[in-house]
Amino acid sequence: MPEYKAISIGKWRCTPTPAGEHILGYWGPHNFVSAGWMYEQRRGKGWLKWMSLTPMESESHMPHIAAAHGTVVVAGLGMGFVLHNILCKPEVTRVIVLEKDKDVVKLFKRTIRRDHWLPALDKFELRLGDALAFRPDFHVDFLYVDLWPCLGEECACSITQTLQCNIQAASVGFWGQEFDFVSWLMAKNLPEPLEDHCTQHHYRAFCEDVGWPLVEQDNPSYPKLALAAVLFQGSIGVGRTDEGVLMAAIAFSASPPRLSCRRSQL
Repeated sequence: MPEYKAISIGKWRCTPTPAGEHILGYWGPHNFVSAGWMYEQRRGKGWLKWMSLTPMESESHMPHIAAAHGTVVVAGLGMGFVLHNILCKPEVTRVIVLEKDKDVVKLFKRTIRRDHWLPALDKFELRLGDALAFRPDFHVDFLYVDLWPCLGEECACSITQTLQCNIQAASVGFWGQEFDFVSWLMAKNLPEPLEDHCTQHHYRAFCEDVGWPLVEQDNPSYPKLALAAVLFQGSIGVGRTDEGVLMAAIAFSASPPRLSCRRSQL
């Protein structure tokens, strides 16, 4: 986790978040979480949390951080959590970040503690402007897209499609893609239980359907982890997190138990 400083610039500010117990992550709950940071955007008379270092945020980026290698393009600077972790990987040689909000860039530059980023910053390039207009004249090994504020946004696929059409990366990931995979699977009206169809075969079929070389196609556990994330995040608002936690355990289990997964809970 990178360290930050409390700063306000224009409609943006970086503020600390307290440590807490029983914090919810992307795949499951955490007994304790250390203090962190978040970026907030002014909306009217209040502030809207836009980015944070909560377990939900950090865990949801992990498959994409793991996939990064060679020349990487990241659409959306955010707090730089993904950037920081990608830059730390020796197999990553170049990272180009696309960001159009000048205030976010200013906030990032003034809030990070540069000594925590050196010497990896030598691999970092910032392109200020509309990510959808970016057309590289070089080969890109991995594209990661995170340009929307909420998980499961309907625009995620169309934005990623436009970017990949322009960039033609060898592999692609986008934030919250687990929701798109599970939605695609549910639209097939397959027989119950749904987790029986969260397989490598079906995930590869989803990748072929959208036409992108998405990450995690060689990971047999990933499709069930995708369902775990959707179950867990979808159940938080109604106080039912047990099925999502169990689904995550199934994904890592050598001999997974059976689970009846009702579509009405998604």
